[in-house]
Amino acid sequence: MKKTYRKLKMLNEFAKNYKTPELELKSNKNNLLKTKDGISNVTNGACIRPDIYLDNDRHCDECPYFEDCGCDLKRLTKKKTKV
Repeated sequence: MKKTYRKLKMLNEFAKNYKTPELELKSNKNNLLKTKDGISNVTNGACIRPDIYLDNDRHCDECPYFEDCGCDLKRLTKKKTKV
C-alpha cells in the first residue's frame, strides 16, 4: 500500500508543477494570401483555386492569384498568351 501511495503522491506533485506548453498559433490561410510570398508558398505544391482551373478546361485564365502562383500546373489559354 505504501508504494501506491508514494506513486500517487509523486503524480500529484508532478501535476502541480507541470506547466502546459504554450501553443503557437498557426498562420491563417487568409493572412498568407495577402502577400506575394505567402501566395507562392501556399501554391508551391498545389493549385489554390482548382475550381477555376478545372472549369476553364485546365487553364488559369481568370484566377486572381495567377501572377504570384508557384504551381507547376499554371498556364493560360493560347488566346490569352497572344494578347
